[in-house]
Amino acid sequence: MTQQGAVLQGYNNELVKCIEDLCMQKEELNKQIQQAEEEKTKLQHEIQILDSSRTLLNVLKKEVGSIKTIPQYKQRGISFQSFCMFYYFQMH
Repeated sequence: MTQQGAVLQGYNNELVKCIEDLCMQKEELNKQIQQAEEEKTKLQHEIQILDSSRTLLNVLKKEVGSIKTIPQYKQRGISFQSFCMFYYFQMH
């Protein structure tokens, strides 16, 4: 019986060590997950900024294009106000 008790105690000690190792691995994985989530949040914020910048750039390109065409409209006798209204309705 004593030999069986010693064997069982050895198994118990091994199980306790395995459980402790698993707990440490879990903590490490939780840290890695937290870091990945923080990085994801940071990247999503940067993507929003880049999308906004791209949208603004596209609007500015259209505006610059329309400003370049103003002299052509003036040569045709079209007022700036009429041009702005025409441009506004083209955009919407």
